[in-house]
Amino acid sequence: MNPFDELVREVRQFLQRVGEMINRDLTSLPVSKAQPRFGYLAVPLHSVMREVTNIDSILEDVAERFEFKYLQRPRLVSGFLNFDVNPREYSKLVIDAALSLRERYGYSDKCPRGKFLIEHTSANPLHPLHIGHARNAVLGDTLARLLRFCGCEVRTHFYLNDCGDQVSYAVLGFDLVRDVAYRRIREGRKPDHVVGLIYAVTCTVAEIKRLNREIKSLEKVNPERANELRGELDSLVAAVNRLREQDPELVDMLVRALGPVDDLDLEAKRITRLYEQGDLEVVKKVREVVNLVVEGFRQTLTRMSIEFDSWDWESEVAVYSGKAVEVVRQLFRRVPNFVETDEGGAIVFRADKYAELLNLWDELGLPRSLPRAVLLRRDGTTLYLTRDVAYALWCFEKFNPDRIIRVIAAEQRHPQAQLRVILHALGYPDLARRVVHYAYEMVVLPGVKMSGRRGEYVTLDEILDETKRRVRDLIRDRFSSQEELDRVSEAVAVGAVRYALVSVGPLRPMTFDWNKVINLRQNSGPFLQYTYVRAKSILEKAGVISVMHYQVPEELAPEEVDLVKLIGEVPEVVAKAASDLRPDYLAEHANRIALTFNSFYEKYPVMRADEPYRGFRLALVEAVKICLSNIMGILGVPTLERM
Repeated sequence: MNPFDELVREVRQFLQRVGEMINRDLTSLPVSKAQPRFGYLAVPLHSVMREVTNIDSILEDVAERFEFKYLQRPRLVSGFLNFDVNPREYSKLVIDAALSLRERYGYSDKCPRGKFLIEHTSANPLHPLHIGHARNAVLGDTLARLLRFCGCEVRTHFYLNDCGDQVSYAVLGFDLVRDVAYRRIREGRKPDHVVGLIYAVTCTVAEIKRLNREIKSLEKVNPERANELRGELDSLVAAVNRLREQDPELVDMLVRALGPVDDLDLEAKRITRLYEQGDLEVVKKVREVVNLVVEGFRQTLTRMSIEFDSWDWESEVAVYSGKAVEVVRQLFRRVPNFVETDEGGAIVFRADKYAELLNLWDELGLPRSLPRAVLLRRDGTTLYLTRDVAYALWCFEKFNPDRIIRVIAAEQRHPQAQLRVILHALGYPDLARRVVHYAYEMVVLPGVKMSGRRGEYVTLDEILDETKRRVRDLIRDRFSSQEELDRVSEAVAVGAVRYALVSVGPLRPMTFDWNKVINLRQNSGPFLQYTYVRAKSILEKAGVISVMHYQVPEELAPEEVDLVKLIGEVPEVVAKAASDLRPDYLAEHANRIALTFNSFYEKYPVMRADEPYRGFRLALVEAVKICLSNIMGILGVPTLERM
């Protein structure tokens, strides 16, 4: 299952023999990758060398009598004991493992076990998924694929935030232009795009009204500030005009309809309050809008091959069930000294004081600066955090996962930390430790500033369409069938976007650069797809039915040995990626395999090689294809027949 582990085992057996000679336990010494010019694996012996003056001769003596199978005799260089592989024996071990396990190659007993619930994407149902949501969705889906590959039981959930004022703005605007909105949808426009435009116009008009009221109140008492606000007002009017370019009829109708409503903010809060109270008419309107946006989400996510086991409505799970209010009641009952009412009448939990008193910083992985947690507004409506706690408890009650992994932007680290503290205060310290905030940084699109409230964003649909267009331009001459060109372009575009979003460590900001996203020479989804197709084509041209019966040549080229080492490391990389929740490790490793394979293929013949090189190289190509296929499956990068 894990060829690399066989090497480590052999190193430790050798260290055990040496330890017996000097009456020490050396088997716990770390085994790591060596500097390439010194070997493959290295063990630090600096402390041993300081205490055992004749360690060199002891190492030589043990090496003389030790039966190496997959390793060569070690060398002591600058305090490190360096081992290199026995190319023939290790190649046989690695290739046999890949060819026999095939789609399961990469799995090992080092993989994590358990039951995971992964909540990801969970975009507010207000507008289309944008490039920021895309990173969330791809990270969450890839984590699920990775843990499932490892044999874990995994559920994926989309937490549908249908409560709160933001949804109310969309509902308020949609209700005023319902007929035109449905006409646009019938004409073929995606429903989430239609609602997104309505939401942006409604929010921007509400801001204009709010600013006009403030300017009017300041005109006599602070004319200088009033003039400053007029500049902001001009930018808001410009935003409405820009939104009008998308659909003049709909926007003009909506702006006119919103005009008579004096205070849109107050009206939105009224809708929020009635929705939480279960008012049937308001519930019907909110569900109508949310379902339209969700339909748009599904269409986009289906293109990305992302599915969910459950779509959990916040209102059902946390509000109508009474769970969110019960969270507040239980906090009053269990930790009354940490619950207070602020000057505005809101109910607040002093998460900061509670964490300080019990010294929970390390236990729950909390940031040192933790603000107070507002639980209920003055009007009695719940906040996202309160509903979030109720949702976490619901997930544990219903599914009892070993871990809940919540893929949520890094900027939400404080609310997510407050959630864990509240769970602890409610008497669930174990559950608090089982909640993982899987934080990720934003995606940067050079020259683009995004604001959902003003409709300023680049949608995932647009990213996919533009990627597909660029791919078509690159490969159109290779296909005579437009249908096949379209199918392949779509698959390459999906692979390009998914790889780009997952290949950078989650806590590093990711810059979306077209030149890198569709680079056919390195470090991209299309590069992996191209390499996979090349390997598959070699095997098809060779007419190979089985590559199990091959012989390893006496001499192997450096690139062949490098490929063997990389293939042998796949189970180790899979296990570490799953344990650390770092799918970017797999993207990096797949890229290294692809680079090394292409270098190998350009230098050495495969089909025209004499035996035993021909058989061995075909087996090596098959092992590469298996590794790429398995890793691409985890990353969600589609494999292709031709490209």
